[in-house]
Amino acid sequence: MSIKVVKHINKDENNRIEYLLVNFDYFDGNDLVAKLFCQEYQMISDEKIDGMYYSIIKLHKDSTEYDLIWHEDVGNYIFSLQQDETSMILLEQRLDVIVNKLNEMIQA
Repeated sequence: MSIKVVKHINKDENNRIEYLLVNFDYFDGNDLVAKLFCQEYQMISDEKIDGMYYSIIKLHKDSTEYDLIWHEDVGNYIFSLQQDETSMILLEQRLDVIVNKLNEMIQA
């Protein structure tokens, strides 16, 4: 079963656009995703914040900022703090590359 990205509008967070990684429900999966964002796009990963039922990794470079989250009930998802059209398109393009790499890893 391959990993894919599903776009979600979170109405509880002012209609924030989020991207859920489906078939990628690994507790430490965010660590791998953050590592790939850093390798592919030279982003900087802040120290992981661990909560009881979630973890958050903040990724940033220049004016681009993403929150990469694992939550016990939802799994792994990411969103851009900038919710403008250009930022969303860039995140979608980057996620396509990251998901392809993840799928190559699980098929190897």
